[in-house]
Amino acid sequence: MNVLAQATTPEYGDLSIFGNDPFWLSLFKGLAIFLALILLTLFTTWFERKVVARMQQRSGPNRWGPFGLLTPIYDGIKLALKEGITPANADKLVYLLAPIIAATAAMMVFAVIPLGPVVSMFGVETPLQLTDFSVSVLYVLAIASIGIYGIVLAGWSSGSTYPLLGGLRSSAQMISY
Repeated sequence: MNVLAQATTPEYGDLSIFGNDPFWLSLFKGLAIFLALILLTLFTTWFERKVVARMQQRSGPNRWGPFGLLTPIYDGIKLALKEGITPANADKLVYLLAPIIAATAAMMVFAVIPLGPVVSMFGVETPLQLTDFSVSVLYVLAIASIGIYGIVLAGWSSGSTYPLLGGLRSSAQMISY
């Protein structure tokens, strides 16, 4: 049975709704997923700091904004403005590229995760999912394995033995889990 016949049979579901979005809508959905992931990261950072502060019997983040909700944004600004320290023996290109590979791989996985039903966005019927294809599970596994390269390259690029061992140990843990 060919792929087109499989895509329209009831046991596989109707995949004809995918791939028909205009470019601007795909770009909008990708940007929305990226922003949602960034905001979830900020919120979970804030929540974790609140929980840990409660466990340690202290007030936690409460100085920046209502309930301390602007604290993760302040931390991000502080991190961006800090002086970057690059080891002397580091491979500069790989040293800067490794975290980008790891973060990009972590975000690319969300392209195939369905977030809801078919909705109308700006007059276009579209599923709340960036894309879907028959090998989505293999795509998730492949992208996750690319993220492991980012961890290994981060350890290797410093030009020192101990970060390399730490990167290999972290990648072995990620592979085993």
